[in-house]
Amino acid sequence: MSKLMITHTQVLLEKVSNDPNLFCKKLLKAIKNLLASELEELAIWFVLFTKGRPELQNCKMELIES
Repeated sequence: MSKLMITHTQVLLEKVSNDPNLFCKKLLKAIKNLLASELEELAIWFVLFTKGRPELQNCKMELIES
């Protein structure tokens, strides 16, 4: 079940990545709902996904603070 949740979160974030504000909002929501081990996986995915997308890297602080 855990893998399903992280996969769903990543797909959702990819879909909203054209809107940086919505991306940050959904990222914050995901941070509140995921387990610690899932947050580690999300952090790795975030770094890879936002590479070359500086408009999305502004959300990095939310991920770091969690």
